[in-house]
Amino acid sequence: MVAFEQSRRKLRGTLGTVPKSRQSLMSPTIPPELFDLVIDHLHNEPDALKACCIVSKSFVTPARKQLFAHVEFDALRSQLERWKKTFPDPSRSPARHTRSLFIYGDHDITAADTGVGGWVRTFHNVTHLELMWMNRASFITFHGLSRSVRSLTLTESLTTEVFDLLCSFPLLEDLALNTLSPESDTYRWNPPQTSPKLTGTLDLRMDGRAHTITRRWLDFPNGLRFSKIYVLFLEEDIGPVVDLVSECSDTLECLTVQHFPMSAFPSAPVTASTSPFLSDVEVPSVVFLDLSKATKLKHLRFLRTRIKSTVRWITMTLQTVDSKTLQSITIDPHSAIPETVEEEVYQEWQDLDRLLVQFWTSHSIRPKVKYVPRWGEGRELRDDAQILLPELTKRGLVDLVGT
Repeated sequence: MVAFEQSRRKLRGTLGTVPKSRQSLMSPTIPPELFDLVIDHLHNEPDALKACCIVSKSFVTPARKQLFAHVEFDALRSQLERWKKTFPDPSRSPARHTRSLFIYGDHDITAADTGVGGWVRTFHNVTHLELMWMNRASFITFHGLSRSVRSLTLTESLTTEVFDLLCSFPLLEDLALNTLSPESDTYRWNPPQTSPKLTGTLDLRMDGRAHTITRRWLDFPNGLRFSKIYVLFLEEDIGPVVDLVSECSDTLECLTVQHFPMSAFPSAPVTASTSPFLSDVEVPSVVFLDLSKATKLKHLRFLRTRIKSTVRWITMTLQTVDSKTLQSITIDPHSAIPETVEEEVYQEWQDLDRLLVQFWTSHSIRPKVKYVPRWGEGRELRDDAQILLPELTKRGLVDLVGT
């Protein structure tokens, strides 16, 4: 921008020495593409973009595209009133330039929208929409806001209205659902006739709504085709997560699972009889993910909290992996090793060790194992790695990384 301004001043100085009769013939014509290029380089400099708006009328439109590409409404009512006062004519509102819209709906957005003259529909070119604290009436306001929406994030919102909303965006690919509120007992779910693309990333953080959410997913007529899934759940029964991952098996490339169970083992119908490494260990019924159909899987990450259940669960899940394209395995037990470790726990780690060596042999995968540095009375995994993961550490095939 500085170089451009210096060039313009130099040009003006040159023109000042030329007779006025000839200056009109020598006025330079700068292509609009050059204006856009200059503005694009300033996309992270709002002060410079604002200055560009008063330098030349030619800069106004491209500068607005950058200045209003991302819009946030936190203090909703007061900010909407200022927006309406600044841009009273919807047809000339810069909302049409907005591609990313965030709204914190701490009250009824429908009433706020009416109060400022219908502001929501002016954001009709949004591709990423993020909504927080939405009630039922507010969700209706955003139905079909923009047919260009490809990414949707919903936080602290009603489970009942989520699926009706996302079905109004046919091109939706990426979805994040965080801490959904319980649905109404009187709400009756009507499966949609069509469903969005849902081919990108699913970020699902569930706190007791897993069965409801999964049941809704499975009702979608076009199914689920997410390529990346990150799921965090708190329930004892991980059956809904198993169903969700299974539904996406044909397209799944990256999977991250984080589980904070309330007890050591979630109950399920799969037992240790299916696990050859654990055949000599008395194992309670444990459910694990079946990844045998995820043939496109490239990256697999396990995040858990309890050492005793974590290692056993990970080992049993890994045995189902049958992907020839797998490139990485990351394990994050997220716990320190207790001072007193039972023999059974050592056996579980060594079972995992042997299985990870097999992945090195078959896929050349060097696993990454994260650990919590020393805290409290526990010991670091790094200190006991030669005992817990003997083959991997002996061969130098594991990366131990502190979190």
